[in-house]
Amino acid sequence: MSIENNVNILLIEDEEDIRESYVDMLGFLNLSADTAGNGLEGLKMLEQQHYDIVITDLNMPEIDGMETLRRIKKKNAEIEVIVITGFATIENAISAMKQGAFDYITKPVSLEHVKIVLNKCIQKILANRENKELRDSNTQLIEINDLKNKFITITNHELRTPLAVLRGYFDLLEMEIDTDAGEEISEYYSIINNTLNEMMSMIDNMHDLSSLKNFVSTQQKNLFDINDLMNDVYRENKIFFEKRNLDLIMNNNSGPLYVRVDRKMLHKAVRELVQNALKYTKEGTVTLAVKDVENRNQVFITVSDTGIGIPPDKLDLIFEPFYEVQDVLHHSTSRTDFMGGGIGVGLSLVNEIIEFNDGEIAVESVHGKGSTFTIILPKAKKE
Repeated sequence: MSIENNVNILLIEDEEDIRESYVDMLGFLNLSADTAGNGLEGLKMLEQQHYDIVITDLNMPEIDGMETLRRIKKKNAEIEVIVITGFATIENAISAMKQGAFDYITKPVSLEHVKIVLNKCIQKILANRENKELRDSNTQLIEINDLKNKFITITNHELRTPLAVLRGYFDLLEMEIDTDAGEEISEYYSIINNTLNEMMSMIDNMHDLSSLKNFVSTQQKNLFDINDLMNDVYRENKIFFEKRNLDLIMNNNSGPLYVRVDRKMLHKAVRELVQNALKYTKEGTVTLAVKDVENRNQVFITVSDTGIGIPPDKLDLIFEPFYEVQDVLHHSTSRTDFMGGGIGVGLSLVNEIIEFNDGEIAVESVHGKGSTFTIILPKAKKE
């Protein structure tokens, strides 16, 4: 067995003196090998232990090297076989290679030739191992991704039903509550109502992410002025910024700027970015802007904040489902509170929506100073 490369080698040679000389030669190459005196003995050893390389003489009694090769390849085609032959029987060596031998070594055996052949063989074996590890890892990742998607789908279904029941009875309860029930009762009602709304929003995001991942969501691309959509998002969210004493600034394009995308989905994506900026900005400003990039025939939608920013080593992770920048041990659920987390699907959903609508999203961030998310969409012409 080779210690250096962790490659198991079996040497089959019927003449003891020659066999020992081959072992010594392998020792010069920092390789070691188990030995067998004939083909039958070698095949028995292969039944008991795995070998990566078999070096066998072709000219042997009982079972010659060619038959040994055929039986080895029938048992395990991945075992590499190197045959040793004399100059007078090169044809046999070539025939052996046609039947699956990796290479051949001619007698008298040259140390340099053995080194070249074995190095090539070991490199092939190690490369095959790495490829197999990559294939296995890829298979595991696919299985994990399938489990994740099943988890999202099942959790969404299982949570939606009891939450719908809660919402229904809560609405019935609201009709029974006296309008003069008192400030304390009204506060309790408001807290429960807000909590239910946040849970419904989280489940909707999970549903949307699952639908997009499986291409179930119905795509309805419409032509519209992106300024109208941005104004809607601004009006929806302004009140949340006022409660936090933060400035929400809107910089529209000077004239109409048309895109052809699913308006409902894009609205959700921009709103998610605005709410994300709100959650991670303690003080300062969040700015919405639309820019017409004429020479590139593109529309840039930017959401910039003066918040906590994103560490450089986390930028590649923020669009992964269920990932949150802040420490999960200090997680608090809220759509508007500073550092209030969700379930970590918001940015992943944004990324899926933008890609689904033939766009792309970019992010720039300075840790501790703020972030800018830019949605890039193809510009469309009004018909």
